[in-house]
Amino acid sequence: MRETELQEVNEVAVKAAQSLGVDDAVAMTARGSSRMIRFANNSVTTINYLDETELTVYLAKDKKRTIASTSDMGAESVKKFVKDLFDTAKGLSPSEYVPLPTKATKHAPSPLGYDKRLEDAGEELPALAKRAISASTSAGAKRAAGVIDAGTVEYAILASNGTSGTDRRSSIELNIRSFAEKDASGHGLSCSSSLAGLDPEEAGTRAGHDAKRMEEASEPEAGKYSVLLSPTVASNLIEIVGSAASAFSVEAGLSYLTDKVGGKVASESFSLTDHGVVDGGLGGRVFDDEGVRTGSTAIVEKGTLKGYLHNLTTAKKWKTESTGNAGLVTPHPWNLEVSRGDSSYDEMVGEMKKGIVLTSNWYTRFKNYRTGEFSTVPRDGAYLVEDGKVVRPLKGMRAGDDLLRMLSSVRLMSSEREWIQWWEVDTPTLCPWVLVDGMTITRAYG
Repeated sequence: MRETELQEVNEVAVKAAQSLGVDDAVAMTARGSSRMIRFANNSVTTINYLDETELTVYLAKDKKRTIASTSDMGAESVKKFVKDLFDTAKGLSPSEYVPLPTKATKHAPSPLGYDKRLEDAGEELPALAKRAISASTSAGAKRAAGVIDAGTVEYAILASNGTSGTDRRSSIELNIRSFAEKDASGHGLSCSSSLAGLDPEEAGTRAGHDAKRMEEASEPEAGKYSVLLSPTVASNLIEIVGSAASAFSVEAGLSYLTDKVGGKVASESFSLTDHGVVDGGLGGRVFDDEGVRTGSTAIVEKGTLKGYLHNLTTAKKWKTESTGNAGLVTPHPWNLEVSRGDSSYDEMVGEMKKGIVLTSNWYTRFKNYRTGEFSTVPRDGAYLVEDGKVVRPLKGMRAGDDLLRMLSSVRLMSSEREWIQWWEVDTPTLCPWVLVDGMTITRAYG
């Protein structure tokens, strides 16, 4: 289905909505193409191809709003879908409602973030996996498992106010987990918006190197440590900052950033920006779900919270403008960028008197979203540092803190940054290594 055909589906939906007398209607169609392979025990095991198209429709009538999606693109099916959605809205209670802008906006697709080669990248994925596996075993691993997921997505939007546009994005992501022994593992990650930007050798080498170093790992003593967070780990936590900056999260009492605009929420070395579209970014588009043009929004600037991410409704409440971050229901970030520092990895390790290096984590959980208290479980490569030197590998621990204290205790950040997106990080994040003082380390069990 071409972009013009996507817009034709939108036209059917919007015309059907207007014939019912809605106050506002937005139709957005997305066509995604995914090519995915899995590998285990050093061999490719699964190859999956998936192509799907989805139409999402937003309707507003008498301050009653409703949203739903369908994958049936037939004209009559779309008309029936819109009618059923309209009938559903009749039974809803009125809600806070802000109409779409009266002026229409025409959105042209961005040339950034799209690689045509990824439209048909399926045949190349097994070779990329083999390169990652070979690099892993050369670095000391005995076996490796993982996944490569490549895909493209095309978007088309049409609103009852005349706003329209198209855009497209591409991405490729490689995750590899390597083992030297049963409990000695390492994780490698490479992701990019282009095929040329993927580095399977780097990801495989990193995973194999950490797996080999993790042999004979032991538990650390519980206590406070300086902790050096890899871009993979830091992105997992910083993504939560982006979510907490959503005005909806603030209103719902789920944000530790509530009532902190203009105040210090991080060290002066830390800045965080959201981009609708950015060079190298794996996500986002030129328009949000309300048809508002996206842009770059400073969330934290030199440690100070500059503001929240808004859609039309939250912007009216806060007496400001939409930041172009409207999702289907709530404002959300598109592509997060953390400011770069001026240190190298070796320099940051050298600054640690009593510290721990964390390269990967999972099971991040929040005790309290309102205070930002969390814990996360490090896995794969983790190392104890004493007097500036890595002395031994670590396992069986949990790291805990609250986001306000943690980011206020950032001491150093690396000059090199990596794009991170994987199953623990939904929002693409450009992130450096981050050295934080005073994080709490406990044993994972007991």
